[in-house]
Amino acid sequence: MKVHLFASAAVILIAAGCSSTPEIPTTESFVTDITELGHRRFTYKATIGAGPKGQGGKRGGPGGGGPGGGGPGGGGKGSGGPGGGGPGGANSGDVKKVARQRMELLLAESGFCPNGWFLIEQTFDQNRAEIIGECRAVAR
Repeated sequence: MKVHLFASAAVILIAAGCSSTPEIPTTESFVTDITELGHRRFTYKATIGAGPKGQGGKRGGPGGGGPGGGGPGGGGKGSGGPGGGGPGGANSGDVKKVARQRMELLLAESGFCPNGWFLIEQTFDQNRAEIIGECRAVAR
């Protein structure tokens, strides 16, 4: 009886652990650049899962997606929009959510934008994402 109870608990814990594991992009790049004027910019690109290729993307910018506020000490809210439709394929909501989470993690780990950042441009399609942003400057 104890073995059966232990086995059931183990299966539940394993299933719960697997279901909460975030999807990691198949390929991704995070490129940073500091201009001659000291502007700190970054570009994050990711391909998530497998899906149709060669389709046009949806473009957004500060007017379409809203300002990004991520990173430590970030101000404002990130670009809104639905989070995604749950498990079972990468729709555009999933791509947005996964790409945004991974980009936020990379920014936090690198410490590249200690005062937060704002969105310059973002592009999402079936399974690809590109986010271009710039770090907030320190007020002097």
